[in-house]
Amino acid sequence: MTTNERIARWTRRGLDAALVLLVIVSLLTVILARVVPMTGRSTFVVAGGSMAPAISVGSAVIVDPVDPMALAVGDVVSLRSGTERAIFTHRITRVVVREGVVWIETRGDANASPDPSISPATSVIGRVAVAVPVAGYLIALLSSLRGIVFVILLGVLLLFAGWMLDSSGLGRRRSPADRSVRHDVPTGVTDPA
Repeated sequence: MTTNERIARWTRRGLDAALVLLVIVSLLTVILARVVPMTGRSTFVVAGGSMAPAISVGSAVIVDPVDPMALAVGDVVSLRSGTERAIFTHRITRVVVREGVVWIETRGDANASPDPSISPATSVIGRVAVAVPVAGYLIALLSSLRGIVFVILLGVLLLFAGWMLDSSGLGRRRSPADRSVRHDVPTGVTDPA
């Protein structure tokens, strides 16, 4: 096997691995973004660094619904807060019961002080069960038309590159019969016709 054939063979393997990886990552992202919510859980993309290093920017968090009475100090929860009902994910630092209503104080792990106000436990969407690093970026990518087109074009490009490599003849493995055939023609042979 020549050096060019070896390079072509490793290039083809790399292209195949990249295509398989693209398909697997795309499927896992779709599962996180579309299938997990069908199970009663929620998936959110972490856009800020307030929970670093436990949960980094760009992570996806899967949140399980939780009974407000089951909340405890140390739980990491996603909740809606403020007049805009923004969703954020922070750790519970204090649980207070006032007149039978549970209130929680939260703080991001990277923040020096607790959040400015306590929130009713009813604003909690759920307790964080799993944080998947980088998956939030992929969910954001596949949530836009441009992102979907990009992933499809990347897959087509990988397929095309593999096809071009195969059509050049370098990317294919030669059979033992091909290797034994001599391509030189002896001199002095004439056509009997």
